Amino acid sequence: MIRASVTVAFAALFLTVCTPAVDDQTEADADAGAAGSESGTAGSPMGQVSHMPTDAEREAILAAVQGIFDALATGDGEILREIMHADVLMHSVERAADGTRSSSTSTRDQLIARLEGSAEVLTERMWDAEVRVSGDLAMVWTPYDFYVGDELSHCGADALLLTRNADESWTIIALSWTRLQPPVCELHPDGPPG
Repeated sequence: MIRASVTVAFAALFLTVCTPAVDDQTEADADAGAAGSESGTAGSPMGQVSHMPTDAEREAILAAVQGIFDALATGDGEILREIMHADVLMHSVERAADGTRSSSTSTRDQLIARLEGSAEVLTERMWDAEVRVSGDLAMVWTPYDFYVGDELSHCGADALLLTRNADESWTIIALSWTRLQPPVCELHPDGPPG
């Protein structure tokens, strides 16, 4: 009982001593910095950075990611050439029903050849995307499901890295994804496409 009281007293003393006093000028500086911040991070207290995108950043970042899905659905490789860096790093990780793990890598040109050569419509959809930004670097993590024609092929999570261009658009520089097979799949909340 004494040890618990000492621990609580020490914690209270530590917080009192280590918590800096905030005066009116510091608060005004923090408010001014946050107001002028592109990603809402410049005036964060104690130098902490939130990495949360502005609404405009989130919209532009997710538009680039959606571009991949649009390219798949239309078979248009030119879309991928516009939104993906020529040397984009792409990796998939899969676990088979028997527990065997495998991974593969591919290039932008290989992806373009696959989508342009597909006789079926390829539908990939994301939802509940998490987006983080630090300066001109962004990260997206999102669940997805993937259909070939009307048939569910697989699902998983996409993880992307993007860099901001001079015109405020974003380029995908890395894309990794898990590939899970039904019935393990988490499906889009809207149900099957179509």
